[in-house]
Amino acid sequence: MKTYMKRTLLIVAAVAAIAVSAGAQAPGAQGPSRQTAALAAAGASAIQGELGAAMAVMSGDQLGTLTVGDLIRLGERISVAEQNARYVEKARAASQMFPGVGQFMTGDAVGGSLFLAGDIALMTGMLIGAYALLPSNVQFSSLNYFSDPIGTIRSRWESNSISNYLPSAAVMLGGMIVNAVIGHFAADDAARRARENIAAGKVIFTPNLEFLGRGVGAGMRMRF
Repeated sequence: MKTYMKRTLLIVAAVAAIAVSAGAQAPGAQGPSRQTAALAAAGASAIQGELGAAMAVMSGDQLGTLTVGDLIRLGERISVAEQNARYVEKARAASQMFPGVGQFMTGDAVGGSLFLAGDIALMTGMLIGAYALLPSNVQFSSLNYFSDPIGTIRSRWESNSISNYLPSAAVMLGGMIVNAVIGHFAADDAARRARENIAAGKVIFTPNLEFLGRGVGAGMRMRF
C-alpha cells in the first residue's frame, strides 16, 4: 500500500509538470500542429524516463520520509528532461523545414552553411531548369508578365497541351523530392548535434516550476 501511495504521489507530480507545459500554449488555439505534436511526444517520452529514474532512486524510501522537497526535485528533473527534448525536436523541425537552420541553432555554423548553400543551389537549379523546359511561347521572351493583359497570358498558357508542360513539371517534382531528402538528413544531423550539446554540457536547462509561484523560473545556458 505504501508503494502504491508513493507512486501515486510521483505520478501526481509528473501530471503537474505536464500540465504546466500544456498551459504554455496560446489561448484560443485550434489544436496542436504537427510540430507541436512531435514536441509533445518527445517531451512525454523524456518525462516517462525521468519519472522511472526518480522512482527507482526513491523506491527504497518510506512513505513518511517523502517531503514536498522530494516532489519538487522530481518536478525539476521532469521539467529539465522536457526542455531537453523540446530543444532537440526544435532543432530537428527547423532543419526539416529549412535545411541548415537547425545546425545554426545548435552552434554548427559550418554544417548549417553547407546544408543551406546546398538547398539554395538545388532550388535555384530546379527553378532555372523548370523554366527552361517551359514552352517558348510562355517564357519571358514571348510574354511580358508585368504589362501584358491577363487574358493574353491565360490564352497563351491554355494554347499548349499538358504534355508540353510535363518536362518542366518533372524537374519541379524531382527537385522537391531531393529537397525532402536533404531536409531529412539535415534534420537528423541537427537532432544529433542537439543531443551532443546536452551530453557535453554546452546547453544546460534550469528547472521550470512556475506553478510553484514567483522566484522559480527557467533558463538555458549555451557554451560554444
